[in-house]
Amino acid sequence: MDAIQIGPVALSWARAQVALALLALVLVAEAYARRHDRRLSAWAWNAVLLGLLAARLAFVLRHAALYAQDPLSVLYVWQGGFDAWAGVAAGGVYTLMALPKNLWRYALLAAAVAGLVYGLVSQRRPQEARLPNLTLERLGGGSVELRAFLGKPLVVNAWATWCPPCRRELPMLLKVAERTPEVRFVFVSQGEAPETVRRFLEAQGLAMEWPLLDPSTRLSEALGVQGLPTTFFFDREGRLVLRHMGELSEALLMDYLRALR
Repeated sequence: MDAIQIGPVALSWARAQVALALLALVLVAEAYARRHDRRLSAWAWNAVLLGLLAARLAFVLRHAALYAQDPLSVLYVWQGGFDAWAGVAAGGVYTLMALPKNLWRYALLAAAVAGLVYGLVSQRRPQEARLPNLTLERLGGGSVELRAFLGKPLVVNAWATWCPPCRRELPMLLKVAERTPEVRFVFVSQGEAPETVRRFLEAQGLAMEWPLLDPSTRLSEALGVQGLPTTFFFDREGRLVLRHMGELSEALLMDYLRALR
């Protein structure tokens, strides 16, 4: 399972892991607050908030040049982009400053439980996936086997014209694809007719080197896609290295590409 599906909403498993760990921290702190000191309740909520803010700020500063091009995108937290260690450090510093020494042990125990929960849910990793052996249609006619792209790092983006996050991230993906020829980018439309995709690309003035069609959504079935867009990162041998469900920022994409290469 790569995501948690709640009706039409899908939450990536990676984000769910963090949410569960933070929830565990807050619940344990609340229990200690009722038994020992009410200040532990405020500490937990503030530590989580400050940790998230610090994690986001550290990531943004690391990619300051990219965010300077569109400062408002700093607020697009749904795209991902957090520095976990910066968040942990900020939470730790706040704990030392906000709580008296006699309460530190309760904060440490709450943090330990959060770490244990994160470790347990992180063990639910999907089996190693590989680039599926599929033949897909080319938008311009003909067909191509996905495994024909082996030999270079490969990014496969599953998208659809009706999907707002797909439409928002697509120009950025194409821009990055153009300036990173050492990585192949393949865009696979899910469940759509050729004319629908063609009209959309023409209307938006977008040009793709490899626009592929998957009218039967076989790619989604093979890779367990639970929401669009989903982007897959394969190494030269076709092993799945990373996957990201949801809209990508350019900063996070560049981090993924560095890990891929």
